[in-house]
Amino acid sequence: MQDLPKNKKTRNTWRSFVVPSLLILVLILAAGLLVINALSTFYYQERVKEASLLAKSYTSVLITVLDAEYQLEQQMRSTLKVAGVTVGKYEEAFSNDLLTEMADNLDVDVIYLYDQMLKITHSSDGSYIGWEVPAEHPIRDFYKSAEQFRTEEIRADTESGILYKYGYYRFDDGRMVQVGILATNIEALYAQFDPQYIVDRMSRDAKQTRFSLLDPEGVVLAATDPAIRGLKIVPERIGLPISETNYIRTEWAGKNYLALHFPITLKDTFKGSLVLYYDLTEMELLIFRLALIISLTLLVFYLLFAYSLFTVYKKNRRILHLAYLDELTGLPNLRNFQAHLEELRCQHLALVVLNPLNFKLINILYGYEQGDNVLMQIAAYLRNVSRQTENLRPFRLSDDRFLLIIKNEPSLERLLTLCKEFLNINDEPGISGSIAISIGLVQSTGPSHDATRLLKEALIALNSTSASHPIQAYNTELEEKLIRVDAIEQEIKQALGGEDGIISLVFQPIYDGDVGQIVSFEALARMNSKKLGVIHPLEFIAIAEKRQLIIALGQKILSLACDFIKQLREKGITEVSVAVNVSALQLMEDSFISHIVNLSKEKQIPLTQLEVELTESVFAQDLQFIATQLEELRALGILVAIDDFGTGYSSRSRLETLPIDYLKLDRSFVEKLQNSSEHGFVSDIISLAHHIDKLVIAEGVETEEQEEELQKLGCDYMQGYLYSRPVPAEQALDLLLAAENNDEQP
Repeated sequence: MQDLPKNKKTRNTWRSFVVPSLLILVLILAAGLLVINALSTFYYQERVKEASLLAKSYTSVLITVLDAEYQLEQQMRSTLKVAGVTVGKYEEAFSNDLLTEMADNLDVDVIYLYDQMLKITHSSDGSYIGWEVPAEHPIRDFYKSAEQFRTEEIRADTESGILYKYGYYRFDDGRMVQVGILATNIEALYAQFDPQYIVDRMSRDAKQTRFSLLDPEGVVLAATDPAIRGLKIVPERIGLPISETNYIRTEWAGKNYLALHFPITLKDTFKGSLVLYYDLTEMELLIFRLALIISLTLLVFYLLFAYSLFTVYKKNRRILHLAYLDELTGLPNLRNFQAHLEELRCQHLALVVLNPLNFKLINILYGYEQGDNVLMQIAAYLRNVSRQTENLRPFRLSDDRFLLIIKNEPSLERLLTLCKEFLNINDEPGISGSIAISIGLVQSTGPSHDATRLLKEALIALNSTSASHPIQAYNTELEEKLIRVDAIEQEIKQALGGEDGIISLVFQPIYDGDVGQIVSFEALARMNSKKLGVIHPLEFIAIAEKRQLIIALGQKILSLACDFIKQLREKGITEVSVAVNVSALQLMEDSFISHIVNLSKEKQIPLTQLEVELTESVFAQDLQFIATQLEELRALGILVAIDDFGTGYSSRSRLETLPIDYLKLDRSFVEKLQNSSEHGFVSDIISLAHHIDKLVIAEGVETEEQEEELQKLGCDYMQGYLYSRPVPAEQALDLLLAAENNDEQP
């Protein structure tokens, strides 16, 4: 396939210059390699000596630690034995108080005295009197043995579950005593001798070194890489016998190491061994740098010799590439696409725009170098597809978008099948990273085709893709939808700029069902487009979120809600509050609290008449920060509610974590109250809320039967069409006045 236009193609004459020059370069480099090899051998031997000394020092440290652990174990055993013998030799009558005094004097935590039937007769803490040892219990195992005294490893008490280190002593008359030390009193000491703790300490002191601590059977007790703990290593199989002089060169996690194997003996007893991996990265880097310096020195002479021969050729070639080929991927670029389409003559043509959705994330997580590598891999894949698929040609459109021209394929079904194959590009060999693909497709009939129009329509189709529909073929409805979204976005911006009449609020009352009074209003945003008429909240709010306007829109809604509070106060209504929905993005803003405070000062209203409603999606955010924000809101007198409760991320622990006042029961549960399972679920939610001192507001109450059932279940407040639809501010005031008049009538 010819990437450059045919009239621009030039002959490749560089081989006649490069081949003899490379032969001379190879001879020079061969001499350089001999020098580099001698230097690497010298540095390698030096690293062997250094690694051996380091391994010996750490082996000595491990022997010292093991000896200290042995002494500690003996001390614990001695303490338990002395306590057991002391109790066993006591000839007077026992009492719980006496055992308590003995426990204090003998520096143990519990003492239990058993009779010949292995039943506790006395205890230092007064517990378990009369408790009899069950079958298959460690105490019964000791009693059946011929031992006078025995200590156990730390274990959980079979009754309390508390960790103890126990010792047992048998009396001459068949009784026995159980002495215990709380694990919490000795675990800090034992933790210092944990193999992984020791290895971690050594790793911090020698960050370029890895360790594996083996038991006498070759099982890994601890390692710098915790993933290999518990594995059995037979060093002899990898050429690594236990020795202070033998070593091998091995690879671990993509790096080269010197591996040395040293024995660990304590009191002439083989306790295991230490395998030390000494990182050769710095040495290899040094050798690499030397090799690079030598190679560059040699290359300088070569480049000076060849430079003049290639100057003109490279300049001309570069101009051609910049004009018609993408510099990174080598694919034909947008100018090449336009030139190609002008010359192309075919009856049926399809244009495909391919876009990796998460390419920016790859750049952020792995760097631009990896991102460039992914683009080159995609380009290589598309080139390979074009070689295997007749009449298909790839182009690079922009940073992370690619174009495909498909000729002579009238069937939309076959085009969609081909596009589906591109969705699996991540499964192709050589494609690295997790890549999600979206595809826009447009067809055209010939014989000539408008490049500008086709590209525009393909991009419109691409813009209409989603996670559930990653492939989209162009149609006029998509363009109309895009125009609609743009128009809504522009009018939202106009409203945020101060234009009246576009964004407004309606208010739905919330009633106290017991007394039939309005306790608050929920403020609901509405949009009336000058061009499109009434826009549903779900539509314009989704557009605001997608176009990063949701925070400014939320501030606008808060301001309008405060205006309504001011109206209430002017009518003398100070006990009715107004609830405003706030997005998680708004709440996560550092300036959110200060904005509300400034707004209250500007509107001259108290914040005690303002409520904030959050959806359960807030639980997916930084709970600690959210809790801090909510605490500040409540400190200002603002009540907090969780909206649509029961449909998202809630749990009791999260509800107790966040300082909130209300749970708003989602309308979906109210609608299904007649269903026994839903009835029980609603009852559980209300009971849970009251148990943790939260009030419950039921949304979507539409029938008297629902109202009656919710009152039976103890629901605090209700909201829905049964009482009133969302109404403008004037009608909301009328509802309040009507409710007050009803209350005043005898």
